[in-house]
Amino acid sequence: MEANAVAFEEVPAPPAEMDRPELLQDILSRDTIPADETLCISTEERLGTAPLDARRYYSREFFELEMERMWPRVWQYAVWSYDIPNPGDVAVYRNAGRSVLIVRQKDNSFKAFANSCLHRGRELCTKATQHVNELKCPYHGFTWDIDGALKWVPCQWDFPKVKPETHKLPEIRCEEWNGFVFINFDENAPTLRDYMGKMVDQWESVEGWNFHNRYRLVTVVRPMAVNWKVNMEAFIEVLHGYESHQHVRSGGSDVQTQYDIWPDEPHFSRMHTPMGLPSPHLVERPTEQEIIENWIGGFAPELVDSPESKIRPGEATRDAMQRMAAKVYQQRLGVDLTDKPMSYLVDPIEYSIFPNFAPWSSLGSPIVYRFLPGDDPDHSTFEVSLYVPFEGERPPSGRTVVIQPGESLESVPELGGLGLILQQDIDNLEPMQRGLKANLTNKVTLSEYQEVRIRHYHQTIDKYISSGQGEPVR
Repeated sequence: MEANAVAFEEVPAPPAEMDRPELLQDILSRDTIPADETLCISTEERLGTAPLDARRYYSREFFELEMERMWPRVWQYAVWSYDIPNPGDVAVYRNAGRSVLIVRQKDNSFKAFANSCLHRGRELCTKATQHVNELKCPYHGFTWDIDGALKWVPCQWDFPKVKPETHKLPEIRCEEWNGFVFINFDENAPTLRDYMGKMVDQWESVEGWNFHNRYRLVTVVRPMAVNWKVNMEAFIEVLHGYESHQHVRSGGSDVQTQYDIWPDEPHFSRMHTPMGLPSPHLVERPTEQEIIENWIGGFAPELVDSPESKIRPGEATRDAMQRMAAKVYQQRLGVDLTDKPMSYLVDPIEYSIFPNFAPWSSLGSPIVYRFLPGDDPDHSTFEVSLYVPFEGERPPSGRTVVIQPGESLESVPELGGLGLILQQDIDNLEPMQRGLKANLTNKVTLSEYQEVRIRHYHQTIDKYISSGQGEPVR
């Protein structure tokens, strides 16, 4: 052995984990303030254990099938309605090779148009614009009213076939839900609410989940050198939490997350992670005070070393965190939430709307994600926004920040403790994309329960790819 060589030391594997930990529903049943009724449902559905084909994440052929057969037929979140609050406000939405204008109308409704001049095709708008009274092409000046009616043609004498009845801007289906405006290119698609299915009633049954009572605090955009599905899948399971987010092992129970899918609902799923319990992976269990301090350090720093941060005699950990969270939101937002349950104030609860939109309902993580494909299978865009409640007059929407590769989401102060967690997730993803290409088996192995949401939405992708245009996906 060389003089400076380090001896190899065998590290024993952790104990095998053969028993499933306590279920979320049992945890919720002990909360002093009961969880909302819709959260007291557990589907416990499984979709098998067959591996996924790794080439779904980097094959040009599969990417083109998604572009051709899926994206033009699904409801896509395009713009937050309060970012275009006034008649004549315009948003530009680009995805999957298409460009769309969403325009607030005089009656405060929305219309969406193909963002293409009917003369020679230039985009009518290249960025969001406030309070326009017409849509004019910057190239030759062809002009439309904000409702899409043809208004003016240069040298009308030279365009004998261009008439108001033949050259209206082509409309794209556009519907709003909970403050979010969606578009769909498929005239035969179901309405947005029918597409969302049971999720509509679940979400709208909880007063605090009404996003019309929230404002957009910040949006962060990060270009990614990964497939859009690799991008999204990092954020729809919590199995990765123990290894990827080691600093929060004590404050939230990763593998006690509940995952819900409905076999007759291809377009949404959800998950709910209980806070106030340590990860069952931990061999040494922290004290209740250590659990609380772990949460405070990342999400409620204003309580560090304060009398409010101490658990009271006989107080359950989750009840203590509920009390503290209500205090924090009173200070930050000026809203009284003392009667709201722990599941609303602290627990992360995420829904996903197929294919790429994931709103979180609770204040524990007031997040909305969107994952947009790039121009090839190896690129995408990650977007995260925070939506928080307000009292009184609606505040203006916050800024949009673009974080380039090499920069960290920790640099965005509005994200608080989420910045580190999101950056840890992002740090996994480009090695993930490279690793999928290096996979000689071309197989991706998913857990049966904790990654069921991934399998669920892949099955929905397959339904779109295999079905014909105009054929409903169920």
